[in-house]
Amino acid sequence: MNAARDKKLMNLYLFLDLGKMVHKIPKNFSKVMQVQNERVQALVKRAYEIPFYRERFDKAGVKPEDIRTGDDLTKLPVLTKDELREWMGSLKDLPEYRDWICDTTSGSTGKPVSILFSPREKAYMKANWFRVMQVAGYNPFTGKTMSRINAHDENAGGRDTFLQRFGILRHRYLNQYAPEEEMIDAINAYRPDWLYMNKTEMMRFVLYANRTGRKVYHPKFYDAISEKVTENDRELFRKILGPGIIDSYGTAETGAAMIRLPDKDYYVVHNDSFVVNVVDDDGKLAKHGRVIITPLYKTDLPLINYEVGDSAVMKTKDGVHFITEVEGRMNDYFRYEDGKVTSFFEVTPVIAHCSDILQIRFIQKTYDLIRVEIVRDEKAKMTEKEIEEYLVTNLNRIFKKPFRFEFEWKKVIPPDKNGKLRMIVCEVK
Repeated sequence: MNAARDKKLMNLYLFLDLGKMVHKIPKNFSKVMQVQNERVQALVKRAYEIPFYRERFDKAGVKPEDIRTGDDLTKLPVLTKDELREWMGSLKDLPEYRDWICDTTSGSTGKPVSILFSPREKAYMKANWFRVMQVAGYNPFTGKTMSRINAHDENAGGRDTFLQRFGILRHRYLNQYAPEEEMIDAINAYRPDWLYMNKTEMMRFVLYANRTGRKVYHPKFYDAISEKVTENDRELFRKILGPGIIDSYGTAETGAAMIRLPDKDYYVVHNDSFVVNVVDDDGKLAKHGRVIITPLYKTDLPLINYEVGDSAVMKTKDGVHFITEVEGRMNDYFRYEDGKVTSFFEVTPVIAHCSDILQIRFIQKTYDLIRVEIVRDEKAKMTEKEIEEYLVTNLNRIFKKPFRFEFEWKKVIPPDKNGKLRMIVCEVK
């Protein structure tokens, strides 16, 4: 594998991979499930060559030949975020991964995770997102897309690329930190065919439009990503943005693993590229339990049975899994008196670069004060005082105005009532 060469060819690989994917939900799943089984078998053979996974196989008393189907993956242990964080953290600075892509998750479950993608894996992940659009009936090459600003996005400044000048892959960024009125103005001016951003970001301007009566352009399709969309959310989204709501479910670590179309009440897995299982506390398949995802395209550094932190309800028909309900998590914003906001995604790098922090939650008490609940590694290099100074200094560089901070050091931060840990709790009305 020549990562430096592959990095230059990522766009070519993207188009080649997209051509091999299933672009419609099949009426008969037998062929795509055969593809899944073949890719599962290839994946476990490759994984067994990697010391991290060989140890997990051997501890479970499982050989690659014991795994023939996606269901058989449950013979192996669940991969937790802590395990992934430790494993990837031990690899990301090694010379052999210099030309790989290292992404960082939002940290919505407590602490960000760095994850390595080979250029081939990253190209497939991007192609899969185009496939999501095509499954919904949208052509990403001729339509106009609009999305939140992302730290990993290139050309976030808004200038058209060479292809976009000819009407191909047209795209604009929506400033998710701007006041609601400005966000609506931008949507109405660009009139996107496909709009996607984190649910709380989308919900913010939708609630404003609902409260003020402000009209918002109806995209043909829109996708509230990264967080659970409840039926109440869905009803309000339809009222403000029209009927084209798409639920694309996945994580930054895995990519978009399944989709719920506007007229459906269940999610369909992209079975040629993913295995999505629901397991109980013993790791066995269950109708209701924890969601674990295995991206079949990620073969250079695999993620087998990755626990994403959500629970779900699963039904099985003719050996095919469908997800009928997902229980997710939500975060608030840091808010300012002028209507602007800062999201957790924006402050993620500050937390990610301090390995002494194990858990953290921000509770905004007023427009000037944030209380921080925080858990420190017992083997931390920094003292509590040093960590406090680090956070205050670096966060106030990011915030749009300085905050005062109160710190509450804990042994553990208890989860919310739904079992998740909301990282930002904004008590400012």
